[in-house]
Amino acid sequence: MRFDVENIRDSGFYSEPKWLKVRDYVRERDGMRCAACGKVITEKPEVDHIIPLTWDNVRDWNIAYNPDNLQLLHHECHNRKTKRDKRNRNRLFY
Repeated sequence: MRFDVENIRDSGFYSEPKWLKVRDYVRERDGMRCAACGKVITEKPEVDHIIPLTWDNVRDWNIAYNPDNLQLLHHECHNRKTKRDKRNRNRLFY
């Protein structure tokens, strides 16, 4: 995995054998059904990190590879969740 790139997607994380194995496990575990809307996924399945993956936690097994932190989403639900996660990261909590 490379750490000299701007984002995790470009780092090679999602091509690593360890990730591919857990990704395939989650797809099978969830029966190709979207965790957000319940529809069967026929194309573009996304294995999503419930707690978003960041440079700060990418080496933490419980975040990066733990199936309990992973869910299967179809592309549209994944995009909605990603936008919501980004908005929430910019909020201040007191």
